[in-house]
Amino acid sequence: MRRTLLFPAVLALGGAAPAAALADAPSDPSSPPPLSASLESCKRSAGAERRVTEFTGSMPARAGASLMRMRFDLERRRPGERRYRRVKGAVGFGGWERSLPSRAGFIFHKRVVGLPVPASYRALVSFAWERADGTVVLRARRRTAGCRQPDLRPDLVPGTTLAGAPAAQPGLAQYTLTVRNAGRSTAGPFGVRVGMGRVEAGPLPAGEQRSLVVLAPVCAAGSLLTVRVDEERRVEESHEDGNGVRLACPLV
Repeated sequence: MRRTLLFPAVLALGGAAPAAALADAPSDPSSPPPLSASLESCKRSAGAERRVTEFTGSMPARAGASLMRMRFDLERRRPGERRYRRVKGAVGFGGWERSLPSRAGFIFHKRVVGLPVPASYRALVSFAWERADGTVVLRARRRTAGCRQPDLRPDLVPGTTLAGAPAAQPGLAQYTLTVRNAGRSTAGPFGVRVGMGRVEAGPLPAGEQRSLVVLAPVCAAGSLLTVRVDEERRVEESHEDGNGVRLACPLV
């Protein structure tokens, strides 16, 4: 059984909407699957829809048990944390999956798309073998390897100073602001506003910076100008709280 779980980019594990698909295991008793829990895929990406983690659990049938059950619990370790902690309320995790009766084994896959970053994830897989009346005859646990999901999104950062000079048009000035991409991937087109003026900027590769000229009304010496980068939130960034600053008027 293969189940795909979709997580929103904003961390809200309890409210994520699962999509689904499933898979069982062989009926040939001569080739039962092993008892194992594994990390099948760990695809990293700046885009949440391309960030994929897949876990697989497998278990063989046992004498005296007619059904098999398997449960996945999601565990996470954030940067700076020493150990993994269980993610409470993760949709699609924490519930028991049941095999068909009289099978040689049971295999189950969980495919998770868009886990919040940065963090490392793994699954604790619990196994249970039970009789037809529900009595559990054996239990086991295994953990998968971890999937490290770094934050590969861009991060637009406005400079800390403005340069300025009067423009040809009366009452207007040309302000020069440096914008840097401190993230790990290219930022798509974005806008920059200085006071009442605005300019559009093209893509900015990771680690690079660009000086942009914005035409806006003349500011008063000693005053502060509001500067905002990507005000419309068109670029999904690793940090969205540093895009607005107030800088001193550069005109004397």
